[in-house]
Amino acid sequence: MKKSLLSLAIIVILSVVGIQLFIIPLFENKVRHPTEKWALELLTSGTANMLAVQLQRLPKQDRAAYLQNMQANFGYELAVQDYQRDDFSIVQQQWIDQNNVVGEPLTDLVYRRIDADQLLVVIKPNTVPKYLVNDAQRWSMGVFYLITHALNKQPENNWHSIIAVINEDFAYPVTLQSLGEIHENDEQMSDLYAGRIIALSTADSDAIGYPADRVMQRIGSSDKVIVLGPFSTELKPKVQYMLSIFYLIFGLSLLVPIIVWLIPAWRSMLSLNKVAILLGKGHFDTRAKFIHFSHLNHLSNTINIMAEKIQRLISSHKNLVNAVSHELRTPIARIEFNIEMLRNNTQDNNQLTQLDRIEFSLNELNSLVSEMLEHARFDSEIPTLTFESIELNHWLRQELLLWQEANPTIVITLLGHDECLARFDRFYMSRAISNLVRNAIAYGQSQIHVGYQKTAKGWMVFIEDDGYGVPLASRDKVFEPFYRDDESRNLQKSGTGLGLAIVKQIIDWHSGSASVNASALGGARFVLSWPDKKL
Repeated sequence: MKKSLLSLAIIVILSVVGIQLFIIPLFENKVRHPTEKWALELLTSGTANMLAVQLQRLPKQDRAAYLQNMQANFGYELAVQDYQRDDFSIVQQQWIDQNNVVGEPLTDLVYRRIDADQLLVVIKPNTVPKYLVNDAQRWSMGVFYLITHALNKQPENNWHSIIAVINEDFAYPVTLQSLGEIHENDEQMSDLYAGRIIALSTADSDAIGYPADRVMQRIGSSDKVIVLGPFSTELKPKVQYMLSIFYLIFGLSLLVPIIVWLIPAWRSMLSLNKVAILLGKGHFDTRAKFIHFSHLNHLSNTINIMAEKIQRLISSHKNLVNAVSHELRTPIARIEFNIEMLRNNTQDNNQLTQLDRIEFSLNELNSLVSEMLEHARFDSEIPTLTFESIELNHWLRQELLLWQEANPTIVITLLGHDECLARFDRFYMSRAISNLVRNAIAYGQSQIHVGYQKTAKGWMVFIEDDGYGVPLASRDKVFEPFYRDDESRNLQKSGTGLGLAIVKQIIDWHSGSASVNASALGGARFVLSWPDKKL
């Protein structure tokens, strides 16, 4: 366990190091920087486009001074520089030549072409001016200045048409509303009436980490308010995509090595599960496989050692039972011979009675030895079963007729007259039914009922008697070899203790089950169920 935990810790550490060295730089270059570039261009495109148009009307030597004069109205720095094409990639050159805004998130610079010789440069400062509250106000103050300056040149009646034209330069909505259409809290309305910039956050803007979703400012002392945004409509999908990719890459980079580490263990668990199932079914020659790089091989080794010891123990037990059973036949035969010799040489009734008792016990011992040998044979190998279609009603009548003739004091009744075609091995199933009927005769009193029926998956046969039944606590044990319940059995009625165990073996070969419950006659009801092999 310590080695497993140590190897897992090493894998996690190496995965984290790999993420830091390879995954995060790749994510930065392929996902984060393009997303930040897009956001930077989105927020500055309108301002850069309006300024570029204004600068185009001025002589080149006056452009820098013009920007310097209006710098106080912007939350970021403005500059003019010569257009050196070698400073940009081919893609950036094409983008600039099309009068598009080009952002550089690593340096927080935005470029917009003025003419063939000069560029407008927007420089984002690292700190928010202390007279502003957040980034949203900083990014928007220059926009408000430019729009207000453009509107003040025209009558108020033309403002909506001017805003419609200005909107074409912006990547986010720019609208004009009256003070009466805006309903915010008292503090925000007070700032708005005072001409200050107010930034309004929403759940969407909070989700993407942007300081506001909408920004607005009153135009001088008029009734009109310029509203910028919502920004989240454009920003949110991009940011969510970026974060989703990041979490996916991070999760996979951490999870994949752990999964690779777990695969050998998972294969070992499958092997151990298979072995446990086969051992439970009595296949003690089954062994667990050793999987390369699995940290559960020690468990597989332990299971294999246990299975091998169990197999040796069971094999030794079977060999002992077989040997003892075979060896008992010789003295039994000699005793039978001596009994016959003594019976032929005596006329004493007392002696003949004693010989009969000895012979009865000897026959019981001989029956026990035969059952032991047969049970050992059944337990050591599964015979080849010959499944055939047999009509249950006719077959059971033939089976029960012999038992009825041999036991006239017991009424054996076959319930049902319907034909039922079943599939099973005739020889071994006859043995199972015979053992159950013999058991019912031994422990019943005067009645035995035998029934059958077709089930959803196969067939069912039951034998019930009017004896004392089987106690609830013993019903799961009666099919075990040599099990005998003291309350319901006695020495006069007891058998070898192997009859029901043989029944269980035979029904197992048919992939079925054997059970016992209470009978309507008052005794025990033994049930055999087995499926259709064609299913």
